[in-house]
Amino acid sequence: MKKLFILCFVLITGTITSQNSDDMFSHKIDDLVSLDVPKDFIELDTLVDGVKIHEIRFKTNSYSFILQRVLFENEDQKESLSKLPYDYASLIDEYDRVVARMRYRVPYFLKSKTLVEKQGFTGYNLKFANDLETPTYEAEFYLLNKNLYTLFYASDTQFDADVKTKLFNSIKINTNKDISQYLGKPPKYRIGYVIATYFFLSLIVVAIIIYSIKIYRKKSGKSSIFHE
Repeated sequence: MKKLFILCFVLITGTITSQNSDDMFSHKIDDLVSLDVPKDFIELDTLVDGVKIHEIRFKTNSYSFILQRVLFENEDQKESLSKLPYDYASLIDEYDRVVARMRYRVPYFLKSKTLVEKQGFTGYNLKFANDLETPTYEAEFYLLNKNLYTLFYASDTQFDADVKTKLFNSIKINTNKDISQYLGKPPKYRIGYVIATYFFLSLIVVAIIIYSIKIYRKKSGKSSIFHE
């Protein structure tokens, strides 16, 4: 799993074309997730330290918004060696690591973290405030299959909880697709798989060596070491 969680904090300082929040429409991020966006939103793909990031962003005169989809594990990772969460407890543990990284990168104070649920999937909601205890920033994220989907809303001067809620609630998960939050394997399973694999490969190597020796002795006219 990619242990480095990428958080591109460009909500306030990034160059984003100003938008009017009216006339929002639903836009598909991918086959799993859709979100309401304004007409002139920005959508881009980047690669940071080998991690794939898909991003949607837009900004009005009063707030900034970003959705990021971060690949959490290589697409070609073997299922038997996957370090993704494998049950509810391991999912929460992974979320706690994401929260810890986010607290380090977001330049505000974390006021609350709350487990949330959307269409049967577990996520986290984080609220941040400035030195005056004024709400400034809110994030919400969900791990779906191998990707972490994170919503960011920020406003230094006009934080509007109703607008934020509307934006966060507009995200929809396509439950017609095969989606899981528990694609990984427990550590004991992974260790057992590795041991069994190496043991099997060792047997093959030994068998090849024995067969090669027998062929060599047969061709050279020597007796088999197993019959001397």
